[in-house]
This record gives sequence, structure tokens and C-alpha cells, in this order.
Amino acid sequence: MVTTSRFASLAALVGVAAAQSLIVNNQCSVGVYLFTQTSFGSIANGVSLSAGQTGYNMGISSNWDGAINVGTGCASDGSSCTTGGPTWDGETPFSRAEFNFYAVPGSVTYDLSMIYGFNVGMEITAGDSSCAQFSCDLGTLSTCPVPGPDPNLNDCYSPCCSSVSECSGGALPAGGGGCESNAGPGPNSPYYYDNCPNAYAFPDNDGADGYSPADYVDYTCGNTAITLTLCPGFSSNLSE
Repeated sequence: MVTTSRFASLAALVGVAAAQSLIVNNQCSVGVYLFTQTSFGSIANGVSLSAGQTGYNMGISSNWDGAINVGTGCASDGSSCTTGGPTWDGETPFSRAEFNFYAVPGSVTYDLSMIYGFNVGMEITAGDSSCAQFSCDLGTLSTCPVPGPDPNLNDCYSPCCSSVSECSGGALPAGGGGCESNAGPGPNSPYYYDNCPNAYAFPDNDGADGYSPADYVDYTCGNTAITLTLCPGFSSNLSE
């Protein structure tokens, strides 16, 4: 009986490992371009998803650490976009999701970042529904203090910028900018964390360096079957 139990446990562990994935569902009414940035491991890049396309597997390595940035109105190679790209520094707004499958083997830490602005809503869910389901969809509102270039999306410039011109050199310029020392709140961070309390509204929104508010904006989940849904239609309001 002991031997059987050990084999059963091993099978369960193998099943969890095999289930690791990062799937993207595009529920938006527009096509999107996925530009990925990698610190460790590998993932698909330069992915175009049509409106309503779901179930796209990003082909991550088991140790991938990086981010998915979303552009709209992009050329097939991402060389020009209405929102997002080609510098991916917030010159035009874009939504960003960050994942770390590397730091804790068998787990993933994730968050939603609106530091570079907002263009499409995002929701992160895991195969284990007890893990935090973070969602931010400002597209359901029409109250952005610095509206982006596409009114059909209700997109919004970075919370670090009080005007379009302030974002012309990027949301987080070298030497610091509208977000205090490129760390603390920016002029429009309150709009973001009031409407999306589970997404980063400034770089140290997680309480690093004592900045406030320290919202519930990142989570480590023991289930690595992850889904990123674009345009979920709602924003979460979770507390620890």
C-alpha cells in the first residue's frame, strides 16, 4: 500500500508539472498584438490575435520570467501601433501582465501592471480557483483623466503622466518622472488604484520602500496552468 501511494503521489506531481501553460484569450472586439519581454526562459513573441480568438498557447518554458504587453492597431511586425509599441515605454498607453515561473519552482507569481497606461482589460486566472483572480478593465469606464488615442477602447495614458506630452518620452523616463523617483505614485495613480485596486498604479504599489497604498497587487500560486483573458469586462476588488 505504501508503494502504491508513492506512485500515486508521483503521478500527481507529474500531472501538475505537465499542466504548466500560459493561455491567452482575446475577448476584445479588436485584434491585438502581443509583445513579450523576457528576463529568463522563453515564450512566443510578436503574436497577433484576432478579435474573439481564444485558447492561444504562448509556449512558455518551465522557468519563464517576463511580461506580456498588448498593442492594438499594430502592423504585423509591431513596428507601428495605435496603442502600445514600437518602443513599449508608455509613449502610447498599453496594458501589461507580468509572470515569474522562475523564482519558486512549481509556482508562478503574477500581477497586472497599468504603469504604462491602459488599452485593453486583463484578467489572470489559474487552474486552482482559490488563487487570486486579478482583473482590471478600465475600458468599461469613460472617465480617464488623460484619454489615449483610441476613444473606442476608452484607453488611458500612464498614471505617471498628467498630459499626453508628459508621456512623449515614455512613462518612466531616465532620471525619474511623474511617478515619484520612478517608484512612488504619479499624478493619476489614484484614478487607477481607485478603479483597479488589484493592479499596479505606480512601480512600488506593492508597498516597497514604504509607499502607500500598498494594495493587493501580486500573488504566488502553486498551480501553473495560467490563463490571461483580455477584455474580461470587469475589475476585481480583492483583499488579502
